[in-house]
Amino acid sequence: MTAITTLTLNPTVDHSAKIDDVVPDRKLRCHDERYDPGGGGINVATAITQLGGEALALFTCGGAIGQLLRELLDQRSVRYDTILTDGHTRENVIIFESGGNQQFRFGMPGPRLDEEEQERCIQAVLRLDPAPQYLVLSGSLPPGVPADFYGRIIDRLGSSTRVILDVSGEALAKGVEQSVYLLKPNQRELEDLSGKVIRSDSDVRAAAHSMIDRGKVEVVMVSLGRGGVMLVTRDEEYRISAPSVKMRSKIGAGDSTVAGTVLALHRGMPLKDAARFGVACGSACVMTEGTELCHREDADRLFAEMDR
Repeated sequence: MTAITTLTLNPTVDHSAKIDDVVPDRKLRCHDERYDPGGGGINVATAITQLGGEALALFTCGGAIGQLLRELLDQRSVRYDTILTDGHTRENVIIFESGGNQQFRFGMPGPRLDEEEQERCIQAVLRLDPAPQYLVLSGSLPPGVPADFYGRIIDRLGSSTRVILDVSGEALAKGVEQSVYLLKPNQRELEDLSGKVIRSDSDVRAAAHSMIDRGKVEVVMVSLGRGGVMLVTRDEEYRISAPSVKMRSKIGAGDSTVAGTVLALHRGMPLKDAARFGVACGSACVMTEGTELCHREDADRLFAEMDR
């Protein structure tokens, strides 16, 4: 049995490299090239594996890049199952400019999924036996997939599965119309969802409560960037500050936070402590270069150092 499952509809292989300076209209020579598996749910499953846990990554897969994605996950010992598509899995490009200390991220749209392929994605989740304890729905929707797709999955799940929803835009607005255990918006997304302007911690708490009061969401975990998270339930509110660390790259920090939180919940930690461990994992991630995710030893050390 795999208690934690993630679904990624628009996975990617992140092709990253470094360059001294980006100059227009010149042939630019890159170095330190690497490939990493990517996409919200895949990042969460990979981080959980690196933290010593186990997760099953479900994702769409097609073409040569899809085969490379499988190989990269095999190298990282991540459990997965694929949903085959006619379109080719996308490849994103990430360039780190050392001269200007800047990061350039070029995201591709991904393949268009037709209605039959979309239904195969839903059935891949519903066929899981036994049903997972936690289902993480994370990442962008590819072309052709309607904004209510995550909501359609949630609507067909049994009550034994807790849904973690970490998406954005219209997919987020449609997703919260169904029952969600934990919602993880950032401050801007929470503003859009609640229709409230957020200028302070009290505004964050009020906006989060407005989501919970609708009766569909149990926990709201608001990402505040370097400020950590605000954790809100119907009866409790916690501001969890992020440890101060040297930032190398923000890629994957949010996914690492989700990974640490859901893994800790599965291991039986109380919600507040699970969120603290998630914040430690997010901070551990920004300590790594490029598209690397959190390292277990860094996450454990930061968690031990955080205020209880």
